[in-house]
Order: sequence, then C-alpha cells, then structure tokens
Amino acid sequence: MGKCLPDVRYMESPAPKPFLFNFWKHHLIFLLNEIKTSSLGFDPDALKSSMKKIGNSTTDLYTGTMSIPEISEFCKCRLVEDSRFEKDTYIKWIKEHPEYYREMVFPDQSVWILKIGVEKERHIHIHPGRNVLHTVRVKANILKTAYLANLFAYKYQKSPMDIDLINSLRKDVLDLSPIKFVTMNHDLGKIIYLFGKNLGIFSE
Repeated sequence: MGKCLPDVRYMESPAPKPFLFNFWKHHLIFLLNEIKTSSLGFDPDALKSSMKKIGNSTTDLYTGTMSIPEISEFCKCRLVEDSRFEKDTYIKWIKEHPEYYREMVFPDQSVWILKIGVEKERHIHIHPGRNVLHTVRVKANILKTAYLANLFAYKYQKSPMDIDLINSLRKDVLDLSPIKFVTMNHDLGKIIYLFGKNLGIFSE
C-alpha cells in the first residue's frame, strides 16, 4: 500500500475520469472551500441550484484531510496495482461481490466504498463508508442547512446558530419548515459547529 501514497499538490477540483464522486455530499473540505470562495449573495435560485447537488437522502460526509485529487489518485493506484482499473475488469470485480460493491482502506484509515458508476466515462463510483473513521452520517436537509448557515455567517459576520438566519434560509432556499431552536445537542447544531469550527467561526 505504501507505493500508492499520492504525490499530488493539495487542491480541490472535480474528481478526474473515470471516477464518479459527488463531493458536494461527501467531502467536507470541498464544502468549506466553496464557502470561502463563494461570490454568491442572497440569490435563492443560485443557492437552490447548488443545494440540489447534495440530493435528498442521508449521506456520509468525509471529514478527513485527503483532497479530492489525493483520494482519486490513491484509489487509481491501488486498482492499477491489482489490474482492476480498466472498465471491464473493474465491473467484473465489483459484480463478483454478492452486493455489487467493494471496500478500500485509505492511508488515513478511512474506508471507502467502490461501486459501478452509471455516468458515461465514469465507471468507478466512490463514496465514504458508513460509520467509519473520518466520516459522519448526516441527513441531507441538515447538511444543506448547516452549509448555508455557515456560508452567510462567514460572509456577513453572523452567527450560524442564529435561529432567524437559519429559518430564513430554510424557507427561502430550501423550502423547509422553520425550527424552534438549535443547540449543540441536536444533529443540526453538531454539523453547524463542525463547519464553523473549521472555518474559524467558533474557537476550539
């Protein structure tokens, strides 16, 4: 495995072909960088478009430090070593498992799931494993709310825990009902804090 330690400069970009990887719902550092670099003001339509990329189902969010290119390069290296990178051999390997997936352990000990990608020229579908190291399981609407609250907190020096801000975003962007309160003991509060801590909004 040591030979596959990725030698790529840290950056964030879409996963290269043939990888299918939805980094909007699976990669915390990508989301943090989107918040830092976003030029969007309060444009509900533009924000709605971004949030659609997260989808509507519960997801597994990778919270580790490996970048998207690092993840892709390590996975490619392992598959090439095992002669499973090309489309036909990869699909055959996946289908040999009774549930049509495989697991791969990465250098940081996170575990990733490999499936068959359905998009053209992207036959390797990869996403974080469930209940594994450097991964948090989160409902889509909680992830969207936490992302938006921290986006506005970061851009306009607000608190991402501000209930009025949260409910405004839930109503105008996400078409969700308002909530009465948010605390660190609730799932939403925990994910808001996860974002805010990494953005420097909250101190340790």
